[in-house]
Amino acid sequence: MSWLVRLYPPSWRKRYGGELEELVRQTPGKLGTALDLAVGAAIAYRDVIHANRVLSAAGAYLHGLCIAVLVQAIVFVSLIMAAQGRGDQTVLRIGPVEVATFVPGARYAFRELGAEVWIQQVTQRWVPEFLLLAALGLALTLVLAAPRLLRSLR
Repeated sequence: MSWLVRLYPPSWRKRYGGELEELVRQTPGKLGTALDLAVGAAIAYRDVIHANRVLSAAGAYLHGLCIAVLVQAIVFVSLIMAAQGRGDQTVLRIGPVEVATFVPGARYAFRELGAEVWIQQVTQRWVPEFLLLAALGLALTLVLAAPRLLRSLR
């Protein structure tokens, strides 16, 4: 369990690392202790980043970048899910600019099997996309809430 002390920033470990390692060795290894150490490391990094203007600006930039990537992934998965039920090519346009095109191929493979089998196959294929969309939504929620959660843990 003392390996979790390495999650803390080097400046913090230099000052308090020995004491914390000794304390961790004396406490029984439980999930609560590991969670407490991980949250403590996040708070320590928050304080180090907040104290440095360059790191603070870089952290804000990376936070925005994570949000942008997650939103793009959610839009992409949603486009694929919307296009799967259509028989023809789906084109997403914003004004005169063509942003994305989806050409379904699996629909034609199931056409000769009958409509019921095709609907069942499409429904089964949508399950991974729904799970991926839910995971991306959860990740976006956590990324959006992380700064506020870390501020509230003072």
